[in-house]
Amino acid sequence: MQFEQAIKSKIIICDGAMGTELQKRGLGKGVTPDSWNITNPEQVKDVHKSYIQAGADAILTNTFGANSARISKESKYSVRELNLAGVKIARECAGENVLIFGDIGPTGWEDQLPPYGTLSEEAFYEVFSEQAKTLAEGGVDAIIIETMSNLAEAIIALKAVKENTSLPVICSMTFARPPASRPDDFRTSWGDSVSDIVEALTKGGADVLGSNCGDLVNEMPFLAKTIRELTKLPLIFEVNAGIPRIDDDYKTVYSLSPENFADIIMQIIEQGANIVGGCCGTNPEHISAIKNRLDILQSR
Repeated sequence: MQFEQAIKSKIIICDGAMGTELQKRGLGKGVTPDSWNITNPEQVKDVHKSYIQAGADAILTNTFGANSARISKESKYSVRELNLAGVKIARECAGENVLIFGDIGPTGWEDQLPPYGTLSEEAFYEVFSEQAKTLAEGGVDAIIIETMSNLAEAIIALKAVKENTSLPVICSMTFARPPASRPDDFRTSWGDSVSDIVEALTKGGADVLGSNCGDLVNEMPFLAKTIRELTKLPLIFEVNAGIPRIDDDYKTVYSLSPENFADIIMQIIEQGANIVGGCCGTNPEHISAIKNRLDILQSR
């Protein structure tokens, strides 16, 4: 199914977290998830399949950190190898009815952006261009630029994708929790406001806008309402499985149950979201809970 057709015809259910699912399968500390596209492709494939079986209409390639800014110079694998392998694995799982979103994350060098940093906009552009062109070559259905906390970086990434591919582009920002005195003042950790984000990314040609990850969980429906009031573009929201905490064994725990997670997602859909899914800590059970709720809603 084509992306344009799908976004007009139904609510698209995305997959959930990749990193925490790979950790369950043995991904160790200091090993990047994207390296498993080459060293442990069957494990990555198993995660994709589990989300598809749970009801996902779209899966993200395991390429969130597969850009030249994040890949160590000591890495055995190139940006091209990691991204093409990630798309190949996703394509082998997706079949004809599941969309593949090529996943691009931030560089991790946001503090080096002009005018205060030491790197040029051109340097960031080249990082995103290289990854975008490779994902497009691999055959993804759309590009998702996600977990962006700095609008300036998101604008550069969007420009790089639009100028180097013909694919639809999803832009998803990460927001901090607003102060109690200003509950509607959603901003990124860099201080970017919702209105500035919507204006700039719409001007840049984004096809879908929204949010994922960050400090917001229960507040996501309110954020969805805020963004929907500013744009008619399709919206995406991928929510964490609660606020993470460290347990007695020093492991990160996400405590939001699949049913409570689905409650939040349904509220987001009521506010006008077109694509929904899970972020950190979510698993196939969380995605299945969304699927079940939507099936019940549609049956009515």
